[in-house]
Amino acid sequence: MPEQLLTVLKLCLLVLLYLFFLRVLRAVWTEVNPPKAAPATEPVPGAAPVPKVRSSRARRKQATATRIVVVEPPARQGAEFALGPELTVGRAPGCSMVFDEQFVSQVHARMFVRDGGVFVEDLGSTNGTWVNGSRVVGQMPARPGDRIQVGNVVMEVR
Repeated sequence: MPEQLLTVLKLCLLVLLYLFFLRVLRAVWTEVNPPKAAPATEPVPGAAPVPKVRSSRARRKQATATRIVVVEPPARQGAEFALGPELTVGRAPGCSMVFDEQFVSQVHARMFVRDGGVFVEDLGSTNGTWVNGSRVVGQMPARPGDRIQVGNVVMEVR
């Protein structure tokens, strides 16, 4: 084998070794540092406050969201979780909703209640969090009847 080919293979192996090491460090970091609560949004100084306009129907829908129900996979179907101030979803034992699934990260996502509405936030998961087929970016609202997907687990807000 030519010497140059061996050098290239050595460098490729070294790069793969470093990528593996960084992945292990990231997993340890998320395990050691629990998810932080979202900071409360503060009004911008000098800006006029934005009035919250909600119909009575929207208020009624938001007020009725009290639980999260697992829809898929069939083995976990029907499992219910009370929707408290905050729920964390992941494989880690410290999460409120623990799913030992291949595509669920250690600390995958969180769901929380703010101003009477339910919000979903992805916590830097590998496979992402989805609400009704749309990828969650930042804090996304979820209403009763909406489906939240974390890995292969599908849940419904009720």
